[in-house]
Amino acid sequence: MNVLVGDVEYGGLFSAAGLSSSSAFVVASAIAIMQISGLQISRHELASLCAKCEQYIGMQGGGMDQAASVLAVENNALLIQFTKPYVTVSPVQLPADIVFVIAHSGVHARKAATSHYNERVSECRLAAKILAQNSSCSDEISSSASLVPFCLSDAQKAWKAVTPEEMIRVQTDGLSIVTRYLPNGVTTRHELHNLGLSDATIDTCLTLRTKTMDEFRLRDRAEHVYSEAERVYKFYNLCKKTMMSKVTSQCGDSTKVNCTDYMKLLGDLMNDSQLSCAKLYQCSCPELDKLIDICRSAGAFGSRLTGAGWGGCTVSLVKKSEADKFIAEVRSKFYSETDESIGDNNPIFVSQPGRPAGIMFM
Repeated sequence: MNVLVGDVEYGGLFSAAGLSSSSAFVVASAIAIMQISGLQISRHELASLCAKCEQYIGMQGGGMDQAASVLAVENNALLIQFTKPYVTVSPVQLPADIVFVIAHSGVHARKAATSHYNERVSECRLAAKILAQNSSCSDEISSSASLVPFCLSDAQKAWKAVTPEEMIRVQTDGLSIVTRYLPNGVTTRHELHNLGLSDATIDTCLTLRTKTMDEFRLRDRAEHVYSEAERVYKFYNLCKKTMMSKVTSQCGDSTKVNCTDYMKLLGDLMNDSQLSCAKLYQCSCPELDKLIDICRSAGAFGSRLTGAGWGGCTVSLVKKSEADKFIAEVRSKFYSETDESIGDNNPIFVSQPGRPAGIMFM
């Protein structure tokens, strides 16, 4: 089989930019092989299989990128939920008067070359174990899942919390579930023992790249994940509500949808996400922070890093009618001072949800 791989000039993606280029390559390869071999696999199963493929290079990633690539719906955002046995997606139409603008920070985010990404995964797994063992289901978890990798959504289920927000909601005693059971600041491996985790359990949460870790920030990572999940639901519901309101208005109802209001609400969620990424998950970098500040000052309702972080690109929510003006201002304020090779490769462009990966016959 002869393979031709495109680049940015021909509509491809920057590599190591937080734009899921590796996932796109895996999905494209899988679909091409399926076509040649006549193999029939459902798109939901394909998304899950492609996610597992990337773990063979040592990355403990989820399946969001692959699901978005395989299960995309044109002009729709996707609420991706990791149900068993396969992921499920709920499309929601985005307002027609907004666009997302992607901008490269100039820093290559080679997540496979460092341990940063896997470190966060390990910290989240450890936090999940501690939270779950303090739930009413602790005995069941101890007997059936002590040596199985565990995630924060599993801990949420153990606490019978309907939404992620319930895990971080402050109770009458001034504490949330997360702040009650996860220590603030740095936790050492020795302190993990004091919190009830055995060496065997700790080892299931670590990987080859993180097995030497001795310091963990459990509360910060858990608070980020639960608050981020809640922001995803809010973004989805706001888009859904906005589109329903527009339909109602078109049918003769007096309800009016204020464009600026919902853009601001969506943008606020993106800005809150960036703050959490920078402060709690600690996956931003100075170049990203600078670019995000410029994007907001140029008129973005919201701007945040995209991808794993530690470099790569930002994504900004911009009014469609002002996209060209926005891009011109960011170019003049940011790219005039950055690496010219980045500037020559169209580092900032408009992006909207497109069709899923597939076969094109020429």
